Amino acid sequence: MGSFYIGDGAISNDVAIVIVGGEIDYEASPRLKARIMEHLNGDGHRLVLDFSWVTFIDSTAIGVLMGAVAKLRETGGDPLAIVCTHERVLQICEISGLESMVTLYRSCDEALAPRTMTG
Repeated sequence: MGSFYIGDGAISNDVAIVIVGGEIDYEASPRLKARIMEHLNGDGHRLVLDFSWVTFIDSTAIGVLMGAVAKLRETGGDPLAIVCTHERVLQICEISGLESMVTLYRSCDEALAPRTMTG
């Protein structure tokens, strides 16, 4: 297992941020899943995963994220938002098809910007 850390960022009335760093592999994925589920079973916050410091994700992490997407669709929640800057992780998201299931952002500011509805 490589280095891995997870923590909560700011949580407001409508947005929860989970900050993740290091390598998300088969050993770290259960911790990520538990933290995501805490927020998905909570108060209906919009969930932003800040992967700015993530350097690698494997197939178990992709599975956790796809499970979160399915749970959000089931409950009618907002799409899962992921902040990602590492090219290797972005490439894994693209290859796995995850990028078509989540909303990817290059910064937290971008992810937290007010969203506008288009008609």
